[in-house]
Amino acid sequence: MIEGTVHLPHGITARAAIKGDKDFLAKMYKDNRDDLRMADAEKDYIESVIEMQLEAQMGGYGAQFPNAIYLILEKNGSRIGRLTLDVQPVELRLVDLDFIKKASGKGYGSAILLWLMKAAATTRKPLLVPTRRDDFAMGKFLMKYGFIEDESMSDQVFARMSWMPTADEMAGIADIRPRAAAGGAV
Repeated sequence: MIEGTVHLPHGITARAAIKGDKDFLAKMYKDNRDDLRMADAEKDYIESVIEMQLEAQMGGYGAQFPNAIYLILEKNGSRIGRLTLDVQPVELRLVDLDFIKKASGKGYGSAILLWLMKAAATTRKPLLVPTRRDDFAMGKFLMKYGFIEDESMSDQVFARMSWMPTADEMAGIADIRPRAAAGGAV
């Protein structure tokens, strides 16, 4: 569990999520579901689907990822996003990373991923990042930094991408930089 505040790149801080964050998390989730709002269905039906998915997500993560830590990302004292990280004995898994619309497209996601890669190197564990196949920017970023797809754990919608730090990165004598992926495609 993370205690207090953790300082991340770009002046972002992270703290443990509390019950008082529930409304913020719900609003952010609902605001970021434009993909569903474009569906050819009645508005009330789409909103009910979004609500059901939100409830499933908030209840399901705890059962599916019992070792997960739930963080609120802040910048200048304002909440801008959330990070859910599953910490396993043999791996770190990014479960969820999301930002409010105002904070999107500013490079924060890339900075958080690099921070997670450093954490993986420090703990000598691989970092797993399931990514939607239609999220081309994320796929490109992951491939640039040497993530490879574990096709046995992937499906039609999600590619399960993994990154293993090098010996020098784990020893702290090499910076994490772009490198060619060993194989696999998103």
